[in-house]
Amino acid sequence: MIIVRTVLLSILVMLGVGLLCWDYFNFDETPVAKPTKNLKREVQVSPWGLEAMGIDFSTSDSPMRTIKVAVLDSGIYQEHEDLKGKVVAEFNAIDPGEPVVDDLGHGTAIAGIIAANNNNIGVVGVARSVELYDVKVLDKQGRGEPKNLVSAIEWCVSQGIDVINISFGYQAESLIIKKAIKDALDFGIIIVASAGNTYGLNADFPAKYENVFSITAVDQELLRVKTSARGKIDFAAPGKEILSTDHEGGYSLFNGTSFATAYATGFIATLLQHSHKKLNHIELKNLLLENAHVLDEEHLPSKEYGYGILKLNN
Repeated sequence: MIIVRTVLLSILVMLGVGLLCWDYFNFDETPVAKPTKNLKREVQVSPWGLEAMGIDFSTSDSPMRTIKVAVLDSGIYQEHEDLKGKVVAEFNAIDPGEPVVDDLGHGTAIAGIIAANNNNIGVVGVARSVELYDVKVLDKQGRGEPKNLVSAIEWCVSQGIDVINISFGYQAESLIIKKAIKDALDFGIIIVASAGNTYGLNADFPAKYENVFSITAVDQELLRVKTSARGKIDFAAPGKEILSTDHEGGYSLFNGTSFATAYATGFIATLLQHSHKKLNHIELKNLLLENAHVLDEEHLPSKEYGYGILKLNN
């Protein structure tokens, strides 16, 4: 059934229907719980993913550089108590000129993982001092047109974005998106994309492209989440029972490579923030390799774990 769905999606894109799917379209990526009812708003929770990646949010965060992170997704609920003041600019690639509204809930969760405020309530993000750029490319069904993704990437280039987070994917290659991705990479933008929830089938585009960091998901035991793709994987990050902000102003649990990608983006942004100079792709990858814990020593990079889980080498 999964193979049939993948083939059908590929045919639609090749025929020019223009369908993009984010990670949980037809896959097991839906939240595993409704907004958490027993999370006291006056108490801050440290998600397990932070510890797994060696992130200590209790220490002061004094970055050397300001890093701009663009979240290309369904939008961000900017009035969430844990996200207030995080978004510095927005762009609606679906309806240019219209305000960005997260009518799906995916983008808000991504934003919370990356940068939720350290404010003694709710959750805390990986890179709290980054500047978020809210870019809507997915509608309330989690679908988007290739031309809108291209427009979004071009906007990111015009804004001087440092890191682009793409927590969705597609199986059939789009040449116009490929060109936009290449142009952004040539401009020096770091692109982090989810490998996809293909149940062990090949990774999605654009994660499959060279120089795009492809991220898979692991659980608390550091084992690959069974829904994750195999193949072109660069690194692993937490992606099972991930507590984050939701678009209703509360907090929910999420599963999948989408959310692992957000952790990887936050991790990368943290490294960039504390670098004395702007790093190119090769320099950043070498730094990531120094800060990765190997999960499959027999195969490096592994088709399931890449070079391992990203973890600060203190």
